[in-house]
Formats: sequence, structure tokens, C-alpha cells
Amino acid sequence: MAGFPSKAKGNLRGVKAKQPHPGVPLDKNMMLALIAKHGGNLSRVADAMGAARHSLRRRCDADKELAEALENARERQIDELEESCWDRAKKSNDTTLQLFLLKTQAKHRGYDQDEAKNAAKDIASAAFAFILDKSKAS
Repeated sequence: MAGFPSKAKGNLRGVKAKQPHPGVPLDKNMMLALIAKHGGNLSRVADAMGAARHSLRRRCDADKELAEALENARERQIDELEESCWDRAKKSNDTTLQLFLLKTQAKHRGYDQDEAKNAAKDIASAAFAFILDKSKAS
């Protein structure tokens, strides 16, 4: 069917790799390995283990090491996405992406949108005051 991953190509995305087996113990070491492998995507980890996603979520919430592994895997995903965005912004003429990155990542260098609005407002106010002073003097 169109739009569905092909099992023949070994792509299991969107397809349950294993069906959940209630009462099966969740091996912590296997969970740690699968969390790293799947970038913190608990649905993929649950599919690989044959467990329900909510069972893994509860286990991660209860175990500090699992929670930390999950957080680290997700932070790595964000880091990779940021790196990809930076590379694309530098290599392309995508000014929207470039401005977005500057406004979100370079506020400390003056690329804050609110600061730009305030500066424009200050300039307009000064120009208006100058014009009023000139008109009063004549």
C-alpha cells in the first residue's frame, strides 16, 4: 500500500516489531541499549522489546538511570538536529532559517527580535521629537 513502510526492505517503522506480552519482565540493560539505538523514542523501544509503551514510560519514571538515558538520548537528537540546521543555514540562502537561528541562539549578541523592535521605536521617537522641535523653532 502507498504510504506504508515496506516489510520486504526491512523497514519496520509504523509496524509493530513484536506484539506486547503482558507480565514479561523488562530487562534494564536491554532498555538502555534500545533507548540509545532508537534515540529516545519509547514507541520504537517498546516495539523492539514486545512491551507496551506505557509500561516502559512507568519504568523510566521509576528508575533514575533509565530516565537519565532517555533524557540524554533525546538531547543527542536535538543536538544533531541543531547541527543539521546550522549546516543548512550556512550552505543555503534560506534567510528564514538563518534569522530563526540568530534570533534563538544569538540573543546575547543583539539578535533579539524585541531589542530590534525597541531600537526601531527609539529611532522613530527621536526622529519625531526632532521634527517637532524643528517645527516649533520656525
